[in-house]
This record gives sequence, structure tokens and C-alpha cells, in this order.
Amino acid sequence: MGGNKWTKREIQYLRRYYPPKGPKYTAKHLNRSVNAVISMANRLGVTKESFRRWNIWEDNYIKRHYTDRKPASIAKTLKRSAHAVLNRAEHLGVTKTRGRSWTEDEKEFLRIHYPDRSISLEEIATQLGRSVKSIRSYAKYVKVNRPRHDHEWTKEEHDYLLANYKKKRFKDIASVLGLSSDAVVLYANRKGLYRKPHRRFWTEEELEYVRKNYATLTAEDIGLTLGRTVQAIRQCGGRLGLQGKHNWNKQANIEARVRKFKLWKSQQKSNT
Repeated sequence: MGGNKWTKREIQYLRRYYPPKGPKYTAKHLNRSVNAVISMANRLGVTKESFRRWNIWEDNYIKRHYTDRKPASIAKTLKRSAHAVLNRAEHLGVTKTRGRSWTEDEKEFLRIHYPDRSISLEEIATQLGRSVKSIRSYAKYVKVNRPRHDHEWTKEEHDYLLANYKKKRFKDIASVLGLSSDAVVLYANRKGLYRKPHRRFWTEEELEYVRKNYATLTAEDIGLTLGRTVQAIRQCGGRLGLQGKHNWNKQANIEARVRKFKLWKSQQKSNT
């Protein structure tokens, strides 16, 4: 009975046995997947006999009490599961809390004080009787911006940062300047002062030097010549498929050298 296209006989079978037997039983006898049977049943409007549709009075009850009662309490009244109540509430677009509308006075207060960094968001929220999250959200909605920095950097502070950002942590610099770590980091980023150097790409000359000397010199010596770290040299050698002196003590490399020596020895004998 299987196939992509449903036959009339299959549809009749589904209508007859799907409600009392369910999708698994029907799918087994039709030689179709369970998902295919459920999909066709939904298209035909066929449901299991145990499936309980939502009544209008139940939807109204959820809308009326979802904000003041827990889902478990509503489920007990409706004789349904809490999970079913949560899904139905989501389907109805019912949320747990309903936001209080903003008055014109509150909007004006927000427009005046939100850009002022001398007033914390907690103080604004307390004054308006709202949460900080609500303050941020509505300020974004009405397009009121709050400056990210309230500190004007002086030339002395800038010079101190410029002289020490490679030697000291931003946390220590902030402590000396009496600023927050975030303020120092953000200012340094704006000025292009990064503690970690930018990525340095390998040149063809450097790669050629590594190829020629990786088997005879140590990674430390190559690194000193090229001005790179030992880890960078070893990573480069690995990408190039090279064997270095630091790998000679590995068993696999020892065996490879022995085989190479035996091959060379046999070639010498054949030449003589």
C-alpha cells in the first residue's frame, strides 16, 4: 500500500482506523511512516478519539486568569496538564505579565534624565516605579540614547595609557587613573591601542628559511632569527610537514630514520 501518492483505499483506511487505533497502528498497516500518517490525518481533519479539543470557555478562562494564577492551578481547574496550558497560552498570545502603559509625564522624565549619566538607571527606575530592563527597552523604543562614557580623557591620562598599555594590565592602569576597567578598555580600543599584537602573516622568505633549517636547527634558534615564538615555529613546521630536532626522540621518527639509513646503505652497496 506504500507510495508517495495516497490512494483512495489508504485514505478510507486512515479515516476508519486512525481515530480508535492511532498513528502507529495505521502507519504499520499502510506501510508508511508515522509522520506521513499524522500529516495526512491533519490535512483531512482526522483526530484520535482520545484527543480533546479546546473549548471557547477554556480559552476565555486562560485569558482571564493567566496573569493571576499559576499554570498548574489553571490546569487543575481545566483538568489538563500544565504543559498543555502553557502551549495553549502561547497559541493565544497570552503573556504572564502585562506592561503598564507609559504616561506622558513618564516619557518626558525619561527623555530628560536617561541621557544624564550622573543619574544611574536604578535611580530612574525607582523614580518611575519600573524595572531597569523596562527603562532600557522603552528608551530604545523612543530613540533616547545614553552616552557610553561620562569621562573626558585628559592629555596626561592619554599619555599615561600610551606609555603603559603594553607593560601593565588595563585593570592596573584603571586603578592608577581612578577609572573603571571597562572605561580604559573601551578608550584604548577606540584609539587602536591593543595589548595583543595584530596577526603577523608568514612571508615566502620566512617559510623558505624554515624549510631549509627545521631539520638541523632548534625551534628556539629559528625563532630568534625570525623574531617569532617557539610555538609559532613548531606550528609552521607542522603545517609544512617537516620533522624537527625536537621530534627526533619519538619512536616513529627513529624507525623512519633507520629505514632511511638502510635504504641509503643498500644504494651504496649497489653502486660499488
